[in-house]
Amino acid sequence: MSNGLASLLSNRQLKCEVCDCLINYPDTLLIKDTNYTVCRAFDCQRIMNKKRLMTPFMFQSHLDFNRTLIRKNREKSIATKLHIEQVTAREKQENQQHLKNTLITNAHISENDIYMLTIPSGDSASSTCEKQRLDDYIEHLKSIIIEAENYNNASEVAFDEHQDAYSKRRAVENSFIEKPQLKTISDNLCTMCKGGCCASGKEHAYLSVFSMRRYMDSNPGLTGNEILNIYTSFIQPESINESCINQTTSGCALPRDLRSDICNGYYCDPLKQYHKNMLSIDTPEVILAIQRSYTYWDRFKLNVCNDVINVALVDEHDINFTTDFSKHTKE
Repeated sequence: MSNGLASLLSNRQLKCEVCDCLINYPDTLLIKDTNYTVCRAFDCQRIMNKKRLMTPFMFQSHLDFNRTLIRKNREKSIATKLHIEQVTAREKQENQQHLKNTLITNAHISENDIYMLTIPSGDSASSTCEKQRLDDYIEHLKSIIIEAENYNNASEVAFDEHQDAYSKRRAVENSFIEKPQLKTISDNLCTMCKGGCCASGKEHAYLSVFSMRRYMDSNPGLTGNEILNIYTSFIQPESINESCINQTTSGCALPRDLRSDICNGYYCDPLKQYHKNMLSIDTPEVILAIQRSYTYWDRFKLNVCNDVINVALVDEHDINFTTDFSKHTKE
């Protein structure tokens, strides 16, 4: 480090010329020019690299504009983080109140016997499938079928997230073989949710070249046109609004063997954590399922209502909804 920089550091801490954040001591060791102080952030480095390429006036304008942009993005990030913390804290407090009320009204259950988790909700509103949605879905099916026909088997398809989903699905299925109660309880919870995780399926339903090739491998006697006809035969007149085209008020219109591996193997984070916890326990606990009104993807969006809409005790046999939901008040 130069004597000039050492002297500067002895009097005050260095700040990045772009974002104005403090530069920590290890990073100051990388600074060779005290007239060119910048933190390690990629955007700040990129902006400061323009300093030697522009006239002082042009660079100052460039710097002022980007400083304002960075400040606004930082303020937005801080506000988002604060909002998430507030939502999380509020939900935690509400959840604890629901747990307390449940224990009061179910004296035969100990708090140690209950596993509490929060699940989202699928939208229950449906409407007639617009022609554009149908056309987009059919075009997607045609495209992946044609591409899948170029391969001899699924192992030739370039690796992507769908192959990863297949391996994850197999791992989940193996855990269910080991503990079949987990599947029954998971099915009960998914029934309660009604597709809160399906909202992003849109007109592709997560069907890919890999999943289509695997279906072809399992049904070698079918032609591409026959497979297309099979898929389109399950299209329903109505589907859930702004969700997967195959999601209906009675569940997924596709049989399991036609669904993507992402769909067949996916569980929301709270349920995956429950699976993980239960693998080391002989008897699954009774679940206190607290269902909120958001879908899985929009929990922390601003102006999204995430009120509790159902509270239920769920085990491998049944879903027992709270008998008097009005007693579950927020504190």
